[in-house]
Amino acid sequence: MARTPKRRAPRPAPDAIMLPEAAPEPKAAPEKDAGKSDLAAVHATALKRWRRADEADRENRTEAYADLEFLEVPGAQWTKEAKDSRADRPCLEFNRLPTTIAQITGDIRQMRPAVKVVPVDSRGDPETADVIAGMVRYVENRSDAASAYFAGADQQVACGIGHWRVETEYGSDSTFEQEIRISPVADGVGVRWDPDARLPTREDARFCFVPVDMSRDVFEETYPEATPTQLGDADLNEGGLSEWATHDTVRVAEYWLKRPVKKTLALMPDGEILDLTDKSDADHAERLARAQAVNARIERRDGHQVERYLITATEVLEGPTAWPGRFIPIIPAVGIEMQIGRRRLRRGVIRMAKDAQRAYNYARSTQTEVVALQPKAPFIGTEKQFKGYEHVWETANTENHPFLPFNADPNAPIAVPQRVQPPVASAGLAELTREAAEDMKAVTGVYDASLGARSNETSGKAIQARQREGDVGSFVYIVNFSRSIRHTGSVVVDLIPHVYDTARTIRVVGEDGKVDRVQINEVTGLADEGDPLDKIRNDVTVGAYDVAMEMGPSYTTRREAALDGMLQLVAAAPNLAPMILDLLAKAQDWPMADKIAARIRAMLPPQIQAMEAQESGEAPPPPMPPSPQEQAAMAQQERQQQIEAGRQQLDMEKLNVEREKLQADVLKIQAEIEKAHIDAQARIVEANRPQVPGMDGGIIASDPRIEAIGAAVAQLSDVVSMLMEEMSGAVPPIAQDGPPMAEPPPPALPEMMTSEPPPGGFSFDPAALGQPAPDLMGF
Repeated sequence: MARTPKRRAPRPAPDAIMLPEAAPEPKAAPEKDAGKSDLAAVHATALKRWRRADEADRENRTEAYADLEFLEVPGAQWTKEAKDSRADRPCLEFNRLPTTIAQITGDIRQMRPAVKVVPVDSRGDPETADVIAGMVRYVENRSDAASAYFAGADQQVACGIGHWRVETEYGSDSTFEQEIRISPVADGVGVRWDPDARLPTREDARFCFVPVDMSRDVFEETYPEATPTQLGDADLNEGGLSEWATHDTVRVAEYWLKRPVKKTLALMPDGEILDLTDKSDADHAERLARAQAVNARIERRDGHQVERYLITATEVLEGPTAWPGRFIPIIPAVGIEMQIGRRRLRRGVIRMAKDAQRAYNYARSTQTEVVALQPKAPFIGTEKQFKGYEHVWETANTENHPFLPFNADPNAPIAVPQRVQPPVASAGLAELTREAAEDMKAVTGVYDASLGARSNETSGKAIQARQREGDVGSFVYIVNFSRSIRHTGSVVVDLIPHVYDTARTIRVVGEDGKVDRVQINEVTGLADEGDPLDKIRNDVTVGAYDVAMEMGPSYTTRREAALDGMLQLVAAAPNLAPMILDLLAKAQDWPMADKIAARIRAMLPPQIQAMEAQESGEAPPPPMPPSPQEQAAMAQQERQQQIEAGRQQLDMEKLNVEREKLQADVLKIQAEIEKAHIDAQARIVEANRPQVPGMDGGIIASDPRIEAIGAAVAQLSDVVSMLMEEMSGAVPPIAQDGPPMAEPPPPALPEMMTSEPPPGGFSFDPAALGQPAPDLMGF
C-alpha cells in the first residue's frame, strides 16, 4: 500500500532533541538536567581527550602561531637575539610575504567553487537534486559563506590550517522553522582534532574541540551560575590546563563527539529505509506497523550520534545537545601536511620563507645603514681659507647659502675649498639583496610573472601561460581548499532533510545568481477513494544524494569568456549570426539585455524555437503568421504552379489528339493488311487449283514469294499489336503539385521495325530473299 504523505511536524529545537539509543544496551540518553555523576564522567573523558589532542598537535600549532606573527606583527621578523646584538643599529622590515600570500588567496577567491548534487540511489530524483543544489547555494548566499571560506583560506595558506563551521538557527524569533548557516572560526589554529583521524577533512574523527577565550566579565554575564576558573588553581597546573585561565580570560571549549549507538533499520520492498531507532518518536509506531505489514527486513546496525557539550576546565556548562547530521560540523582547510613516522607535520607558505625574508631584511637594513647613516661629505681647505667665515661653512651642509666666501691662501695645495668624495654603496650588499629576493620567490613558488611583473612576453596568451605556470607551485592549496568546500556541501546536504523537513516555500539560488522560490515537500495529486495519491513534489527528506565539486572561474567570468568566444565565432562565420544573436545579447552586461534576447529569440526560425522549447520542457511556440513578403512569394509560387498545371493539361490534350490520329492510321494500315492478306489467299488458291486439260500454263506448285508475303503479313500484325500496347502505356499522369513534369518523349518504334529483329523474331529483310521488296499495298 502506498504511504500517505502528510505535513511533517517541525523539528524541535536543538536543546530539545531526543537522543537515540546507546550501545550496547538501549537506554534513554541523558538530558540537560542529567545527574552530576554522568556529567562528571563526560567532563573527565573530555579533559583526557583534550590532553591527548593538545600534545599530538602542539608542535604544528606553535609553529602556526609563530608564522602568523611573522606575517602580521611588526617587529616579529627579527629575533630577540638579533635585536640585542645590533643594539642601536637599524632593524628594518621590508615584508614581501603578504603580497605572495595575497597572490595565492586571490587565485582561490577567483576560482569560485560550485557545488553539484547528484542522486546516488533509486529514491533520489534529478529534479530534487537540482533543488537541493540551489538550497546549498542559498545557504551560502544567506550566511555570507564567502567570508568564512576566505578567512579560513587566509590561515590555510599562511600557516597551514584554517577552519569554518556549519550551524543551525531559527529564521527569526517568531517562527519554528530553522535555517542553516556557515560561519567562520576565528581561531582556526586552536582547534584540536582526534589525533587518530587520518582523512584530510577529518570526517573520520571521533571528537573535536573548538576553544574560545572569553573575558571574565562576559563569562560571568553569560553563565551566572557557573564557577569561573581561577588563576593559579592547583588542579589546572597539575593537569596541564594552565592556559585555560588568565587574569582577564576564561577558556570555554565546544566538545564535539560521536557517541556509538545501535540503530534499527527496516528495508522496505520498494527500497525505502525506515529508521526505527527512536521509539519516542511520534511516528515510530506507524513506521513499525508499515514494516511489519510487508515483512520488511529489519536489522540492528552500528552507528553513531553526534553530540555537543560546552565545557570549562572544571565543569560542563551545556549539553548534551544532539546534532541531527552524521558529520561533526567543523570543516578544516589544510595546507601542506606530511606524515613522518608517528609525527604529522603541517605548514603553509610562511614556514619555508622565513629565512629568505630575514636575509632580505638584514641586507636592506645594512645597506641603509651604510649609505644613509654616513655623515655628509665635508669640505677640505686650509685654516686661513675659512678664517672669519666659520659660521658660514659650519652650516654649508644644512643650509642653502647663496655663496660661500673664503680667504685666498697662496700656500694652500688647492686654491678653492672642495668637497670630499661621497660614500659609495656596497656592491656585495646589493647582490645579497637580490639573492634574498630571488630565494623568497623560489621558496614560495610565486615568481614575478604570477605577480604581474613584466617580462620578455609580448602576447596576451604568452603572459597568461607564464602566469599559469607560476600558479602550479601553489595549486596544492587550491586543491585542498576545494576538498574542504566539497565536505561543507556534504555536511549541508546531510542536514537538509532534518532542517527542511516540512512543506514550506524556500528560496534557491541558480548558478547565475538568480533567486527563485520553490515549494518543497509539497503533497500533489488528486484524492483516490478518500486516500491521497502517494506523490510529494521536491521531497528533500527521502533519497540519498552525493556532492560533486567544480572549481573554476565565477559565473561572471565564464559569461565574459563565452561572450568573447561568440564574438570571435560571428566574426569568423557571419552567416551564423542570426542563429546565435539571442545568446549574444543575453551574454551582455548592460541593462535590459535579457529582454532584448527574448525579443530576438521570438524571431528565430521555427526549428530552433521548437528545439529550445523541447530542451526547457515548455510547449512549442505557436506558428508565426507569414510576413507580406512571404505572402507575396507564396502567391507567386501558387500562380506559377497553376500555369505549369495548365501547360501540362494542354500538352496532354495534344498528346491525346496525336494518339487518336495514330490510332486511325493504325486502323487504316490494319485494313490494308487485311485486304492484302485476302488477296494473297486468293492468289494462292488460284495458283493451286487443278488446270483443265488443254488450257495453257502449268500448275504453280509453290511460290516462295507468296510464303514470304504471308510471313511478312503475320509479322506486321504483331508489330501493330505491340505499337498499340506502347501507345496505351505512354500516357503520363497529370502532376497536381510540385514542379512541372518534363514532356514525355515520343514513343519509340519497336525494334521489329528496324533491320535488327528482337530475340527469336522474324527479320523482314527483302534482300535476304534475293528479290526486291514486295509491294504490300498493290501487288
